[in-house]
Amino acid sequence: MMHSLRTRILLSLFVVMIGSVAITVTLFTRFIDQMIVEQTRNQLQLQMDKALDIIQEEVNALDASDLPLRFKNHKLNADFYIEDSTGRVVAASDSTLIGANAPLQLEHENGIKQFVGKQVMYVFQKAGQYTVVLYTPEASVLQIFGKLVQIAVASLVVSSLVIFAIGFLSIWQITQPIRKLKETVSKYEPYRDGVSLPKAGTTEIDELMATFQAMADKIKKHQKDHMEFLQNVSHELRTPLMSIQGYAHAINEQVVSQEKGLSIITQESYRLVRMVDRLMQLTRLEESGFERKEQSFDLLDMVRQTVELLAPAAAEKGVGLQVAGHPLQVRTSGESVFQMLVNLLQNAIRYAYSEVRIEVAAVQQRADGWMIVVDDDGAGVPLDVQERMFQRYYKGSDGQTGLGLAISHKLAETIGAVLRYERSPTGGARFIIEYQS
Repeated sequence: MMHSLRTRILLSLFVVMIGSVAITVTLFTRFIDQMIVEQTRNQLQLQMDKALDIIQEEVNALDASDLPLRFKNHKLNADFYIEDSTGRVVAASDSTLIGANAPLQLEHENGIKQFVGKQVMYVFQKAGQYTVVLYTPEASVLQIFGKLVQIAVASLVVSSLVIFAIGFLSIWQITQPIRKLKETVSKYEPYRDGVSLPKAGTTEIDELMATFQAMADKIKKHQKDHMEFLQNVSHELRTPLMSIQGYAHAINEQVVSQEKGLSIITQESYRLVRMVDRLMQLTRLEESGFERKEQSFDLLDMVRQTVELLAPAAAEKGVGLQVAGHPLQVRTSGESVFQMLVNLLQNAIRYAYSEVRIEVAAVQQRADGWMIVVDDDGAGVPLDVQERMFQRYYKGSDGQTGLGLAISHKLAETIGAVLRYERSPTGGARFIIEYQS
């Protein structure tokens, strides 16, 4: 592919170069021809005045040496013949023409005609009973300018070769990074060490390489986080499974009572099912095209219902739950909002010292905007954890994976809201769900 791209670019450059040279040579040649014709005609016209002065005294006094044509550093003499009123030649630079009929059928204008097998440029003028004709072979004049044309063509060819060489080097420099990028991409595996690419510059190709480098780094990080998450989840799944296996064996060996063993096995089974359900829920949320049904409901009523649901768990930990705000009618996915509330309140109850406060408020900048603020008076979230706590692969200091926060973050995205963290005025954590229409 790389060789094909390079070959196509070079071929295109070569075709353009050949076409440019051909067009330039053609236009230059035509320009030179026109210039030669015009300059020769002017030179002949200048010598015509001189010839007329000479033949006033004697027709045979005119000689070809009297009619020099000068082209820069070159000189040649014009040929002539003089015909009388009957069309017979009475004087000529070529003695064989004298006494013969005039060789040229003269027209009303000066021009170019065939003369004794040669193409000649001529001018003529009447002087009394005579007509004076000055002419010169076109080939003689072109021979003078032939060297100029050759030099010009040679210069064009050399210039074209230089341009082609520069183009070849430029294309090589352009395609080399692409080739290296292609080789790197073909060898890239997320589980291997980091990708090594040349340092990026300012060209589009350098930007492409920098983009691939960034993409490779993200994939590498994602792979690392994914493996870490699998290890953490495997550990958490292993814990209830080991407990279930251990108590099943204990019941079989009659080490513990059947009632106690079955109770623990049931409890660990529920825990296992909840964990799998959360994993499946998070996977569904991350799929494209996930939609939630919208309905109208009072946000404050939903908060109170959630608080009532979790009040026993809070009381068991000695944590008080307070609700603030006014009734607020909203239209969104009630199921998503309820799940976020449950996850955030469970998280707050787990880490609060004594109190959790939930507030419902309208976003005043937007007509349909609303927000839910959940504060606790716990220790808060450390700075090094804040950047990762919404990631599905995050594992907290207590050994639990951050599925609750990751699911809440994804749920907020599905309804067009934002879930963010701030430091609470109570000293603990503050999580804010904010929706702006």
